[in-house]
Amino acid sequence: MQVLLPYRQDAGASSVPSPLATPSSAASELNGSKPADAAHKGQQMSNNGEKSKDNNGDANMSDSSSDSDDEEHGPSKEDCIRQFKEMLKERGVAPFSKWEKELPKIVFDPRFKAIPSHSTRRAIFDHYVRTRAEEERKEKRAAQKAAVEAYKELLEEASEDINEKTAYPDFKRKWGADSRFEALDRKEREALFNEKVKAIQEKVQSMRKAVIADFKSMLRESKDITSASRWTKVKENFRSDPRYKATKHEERETIFNEYIAELKSAEQEVEQAAKAKVDEQAKLKERERETRKRKEREEQEMERVKMKIRRKEAVSSYQALLVEMIKDPKVSWTESKPKLEKDPQGRALNPDLGQGDAEKLFRDHVKDLYERCVRDFRALLSEVITPEVAARTTDEGKTAINSWSEAKCLLRSDPRYNKLASKDRESIWRRYADDLTRKLKQSDMKEKDKSDTDGKPRRSSDTKQEKSDTDGKQRRSSDPPRRR
Repeated sequence: MQVLLPYRQDAGASSVPSPLATPSSAASELNGSKPADAAHKGQQMSNNGEKSKDNNGDANMSDSSSDSDDEEHGPSKEDCIRQFKEMLKERGVAPFSKWEKELPKIVFDPRFKAIPSHSTRRAIFDHYVRTRAEEERKEKRAAQKAAVEAYKELLEEASEDINEKTAYPDFKRKWGADSRFEALDRKEREALFNEKVKAIQEKVQSMRKAVIADFKSMLRESKDITSASRWTKVKENFRSDPRYKATKHEERETIFNEYIAELKSAEQEVEQAAKAKVDEQAKLKERERETRKRKEREEQEMERVKMKIRRKEAVSSYQALLVEMIKDPKVSWTESKPKLEKDPQGRALNPDLGQGDAEKLFRDHVKDLYERCVRDFRALLSEVITPEVAARTTDEGKTAINSWSEAKCLLRSDPRYNKLASKDRESIWRRYADDLTRKLKQSDMKEKDKSDTDGKPRRSSDTKQEKSDTDGKQRRSSDPPRRR
């Protein structure tokens, strides 16, 4: 093995690199840059056996570099790094391995000393162990791919011995000694073999389908074959046809029966399609009938709503006519009807008014007028015949509550008196007079009782009796209600 000299350094740079160089200086040396002068500022490592070796080697390198400053030839830095990596690979340095573990394997190799700086060696080592795993994976994938291609070539060479029914053990017995066979594991060999057999099976199946298709095409061209035909009766018609001969003897009747089944299925589909069409037409007619009915119902409902609106408007306009023309509650329907029918707007003759609606609305209107007159007359009575007026007595002993004639004299001047029918005035006055008389009597009795109470002292027995009655009432009121 050729001994390599340390690569030449530029003049002015330190010839003795420090083993404690920073990672940045190591990286710069790895990239081909000058080592940093800050290496002299690093601390000296103690109890490190390799330090003395590196110092001796570095001193020799410094001497040789100083002696060879004038030399123009020597190993380049890139060559030293490449040879250092080859050394690591030859020594079996594993990916992600540690520097301390692998150092004894490489420290005495001349290519180790070809890198003068300890930090550069360490940086190259760390970079190698980080990238070696991916390189090994790439190499393994390349080797695997080459083995697969070689095995596929073996399968192509053995094509004469492989058909759609060949089993893997049979293939192994004949070709198992081939180096291309052993290059792959059993699982991959069997998977690739099965792919090969499957491709052959698909090809055979495709060819068989083509033969079957041609045979059925031959049957289809014959106009004599129906769904009721039998193979024994028609096979003589096809013996001279090449498509008949291309089909295996045992498959001809089977294919014929499949074709007959297809004819029967097609006939059933035609029948079902015709039946479905009839059903669809029936459903369409039913939907049209339902649509017509629904439309008629909607039109009837719309007409009913319109009629209801028209009737409401007719009633409202007729009521307005009654308010305008009928102001006397004493008028009759017979004498009012001709007057109402002479309305220029024709509100009394509106066809949207039902039979009897006009008379009913008239009577309701007259009733409202009468009730309004009664209310006004009662208000007149309460305003005119007050308790003070009722207490006034004439020389004949008449008052406004015991004599209708006296009451008439007081009420006649008010318009509300004349609006009410004469036959109803006296009866309403009499009821009002009776109510007022009763109220006056009750008021007199309360005043009398009060005067009696204030004028006479109570006896102790009466007081006790009243107290006992009061206590009894309180007890009765406090008792819970009894269930009936």
